[in-house]
Amino acid sequence: MKIVFAGTPEIAARALSLISEKHQVELVITMPDAPVGRKRVLTPSPVAQTADALGIPVLKTQKLDAAARAKIEASQTDLAIVVAYGAMINSDSLALLPWWNLHFSILPNHRGATPLQHSMITGTGVGISIFELDKGLDTGPIIVQEPMTFSESETAGSALMRFTEHGTALLLKAMEEGKQPVPQVGKASYAHKFSREDAHLSPIEPADLLARKVRAFNPEPMAWVSVDSAPLRILEAAVLQGDHLASTKPGQLMKLETGEVVISAGDGNFMELSTVQPAGKKPMTAAAWWNGLKAGAQLD
Repeated sequence: MKIVFAGTPEIAARALSLISEKHQVELVITMPDAPVGRKRVLTPSPVAQTADALGIPVLKTQKLDAAARAKIEASQTDLAIVVAYGAMINSDSLALLPWWNLHFSILPNHRGATPLQHSMITGTGVGISIFELDKGLDTGPIIVQEPMTFSESETAGSALMRFTEHGTALLLKAMEEGKQPVPQVGKASYAHKFSREDAHLSPIEPADLLARKVRAFNPEPMAWVSVDSAPLRILEAAVLQGDHLASTKPGQLMKLETGEVVISAGDGNFMELSTVQPAGKKPMTAAAWWNGLKAGAQLD
């Protein structure tokens, strides 16, 4: 089958590679080159780089205008596939051919920009949906869905690549079987993009929720707390049951006699810090960070 592919980040590049092994990708659409690194060097997206390596024509645009639509029509393709492109597909473009989207939740749960992160935090709608785009926000009919699970220590970053590979295989199978779309059923929820303020952890929440947020916000925007008026990023954390430990009020930051650096949570348990990153420094173990302090530290 002849395909148009639209995507931008690393996960989309992986999907493009897998799809190109089975089908003829005639045109790749991706975001324009963006500044990367401290020197802000303009760099092609991972999808653009993969397309160049595969010898596929690339259209770099953040808006499918008349010129872009003309290129899509000229490609004479049967289907467009979208994986994290980064912009809405307008109605005029949707009218040219079917557009299938790989989405990282069980729709209608978590429509929007960050479905996998929201499902990791809430424990709801965990899975993959392949659906046909319409003019709404992730409202189109479902081609196929499959529930998934997260491993205990998996971050959103690592889960996204695993879900992408599994979802692309699911998409390719649906193409082979000629799956027909059916309307979405159920109550919808919205997955907004998380800000840095969203990632500021509140110790009054249960320890399990705090640990899930740490995993969901890694690598972006990264969970953090304020310690002695300075931000401390938390890259890895786990739940430590508090029933055998001295009771404390939520928000106590301490090192236990058994060596764990913990924050007391709102449910009487603890969030054990594994890897942290103080402002202006590289990631380090929580124990190394604590041992480098001149005195005990407190959450603000």
